[in-house]
Amino acid sequence: MRSYPARLLIGFLLLLTGSLAHAGPRPSVVFLSPDDSRFWQMVAGFMEAVAEDLEVDLEVQYDRESHRFSYLRMAKDVLSREEKPDYLLFMCKEHVTESMLRLTDGAGVKAFTFNTDVPDAARASIGMPRTVLPGWLGHLSPDNIAAGRVLVTLLGKQAEQLGLASEPSIPMVALSGTLDSSAAKDRNRGLLAAAVQQRSELLQLVYANWSRDLAREKTEVLLKRYPNTASIWSASDGMALGAIEAAQNTGRAPGKDLLVGGIDWEPEALEKIRQGELLVSLGRHFMGGGLALLLLHDYHHGRDFRDMSPDYVFRYELEPATRDNVDQVQRIMDPENWSAVDFRQFSRVGQMGTAKSVPGPDALLDAMTGALAR
Repeated sequence: MRSYPARLLIGFLLLLTGSLAHAGPRPSVVFLSPDDSRFWQMVAGFMEAVAEDLEVDLEVQYDRESHRFSYLRMAKDVLSREEKPDYLLFMCKEHVTESMLRLTDGAGVKAFTFNTDVPDAARASIGMPRTVLPGWLGHLSPDNIAAGRVLVTLLGKQAEQLGLASEPSIPMVALSGTLDSSAAKDRNRGLLAAAVQQRSELLQLVYANWSRDLAREKTEVLLKRYPNTASIWSASDGMALGAIEAAQNTGRAPGKDLLVGGIDWEPEALEKIRQGELLVSLGRHFMGGGLALLLLHDYHHGRDFRDMSPDYVFRYELEPATRDNVDQVQRIMDPENWSAVDFRQFSRVGQMGTAKSVPGPDALLDAMTGALAR
């Protein structure tokens, strides 16, 4: 008969073996970043913090050419490897999304798309995740239409409070990104819908290609053309910062006689909020890649996310950073805080998982930001 210590040791080893067998191998993920801008470096940095806690082998590749065909080429290079990753994570781009998804599915690699909506042409051809291509597991993106609408609302309310709306309407100009960007298109849709429904009068919408310098140049022209402008709506913080410079160059006082709002939670934009020159920045979508990794990790370990979204498509709201909460937002953005939080607590796999019910993307991001802000 075995001694009690021996039986205890054997039981422990059996338990450990069973746990490891259930866990399976570490998932390998390649993330294709569409460019190497500060925003996408922040996205990748947050993903790396999540991957370390979840024991995911993450490789990040940056498309420094920032073109849809170079992005497609990056995907082909990864999929042609002898040792392929388990998962390919990438952003939807116009005209190449369908090709990238078909190539990934054909190579036996599972795909997950995020950050921007699936282009209409791709949706018409291959539907949505797991309809035509079984290896396309899911899609995650912020609600950019709602973001465009919320930005109009916040600018309008503050303009009324400051007495900048002396006319029946609130004169507004708008800066958008590029014509082929689904994020820009959706934010524009929210802008146009809100401008019709509310007091804001959209004087002109121009495209500044996400460029701070081009936004500054175009805003100087707009402010001379429309000197009664009360607010500037911007589809990104970078362009909003250019608009602030243009306003100052033309003798306006951003935050006092002119209001500017943007999207992205860029660090410089947060500082402008603290100084009172930028009214608001909508953000937290830098966390989208980390949330996608969390979903893939749980899927890999047997917890499919179908019960979280029957069509495998996830939407979440962007949140405003203002002078009231900018300190909290900066804590959320601080990489030191990323390493201080154990992201295993947000997984539905393992003993650390805290989910008592089926969470949605907003609930997961709320929990993450709450932990980071503390």
